[in-house]
Amino acid sequence: MRTFPKARIDALTDGIFAFAMTLLVLDVRLPANLSIRDGAELIVHLRDLGQEYLAYVISFFVLAAQWRSEIELRRVEEVSQGALSWSIVHLFFITSVPFSSGIVGRHGDLPPAVWLYAANMIVVAAVSLRLRGLEILPEHRDRARVGNIRTALFIASALVSVVATFIVPQHAMYAYFLNFLATPLARWCAIGRDAP
Repeated sequence: MRTFPKARIDALTDGIFAFAMTLLVLDVRLPANLSIRDGAELIVHLRDLGQEYLAYVISFFVLAAQWRSEIELRRVEEVSQGALSWSIVHLFFITSVPFSSGIVGRHGDLPPAVWLYAANMIVVAAVSLRLRGLEILPEHRDRARVGNIRTALFIASALVSVVATFIVPQHAMYAYFLNFLATPLARWCAIGRDAP
């Protein structure tokens, strides 16, 4: 079976994550032709960027969590053709995050914008689950399960955001804050599994 050096995949992964995370902030800006007369008016316009900034913050931390999952578990020196292929698919959807983030940042009160973003996030998470199952050393299986719990909660928060678009579309993106529960939930599940 043909294998590939993990270091090369890591370098590409780090570069794409860094670039995608940097691109996110470019959608948080005031229009170039905006005429601002005083500080109070500037504050009003900055406040109007709230939705764009929220999309940026959520997307930045989503990508950071995905990157952490990438580097946390896979300790092999070489990866299979299958793992390489799934890594490329994963990176493709990572590079789509700035686009979907920009759309939801500008039009987050419209359900299709939230659906597009949620679909991008769900695919990123699902592919990361697949990657986590490949090339994991046996001693990392327990940590992989914890990562799977975090990813499942992430997918659930994306689905909650979609459901929220039918009730309160302007607040649907707040569903992603459920991910702050990921670490305590993962710990709780690990403790429950270890109990006699």
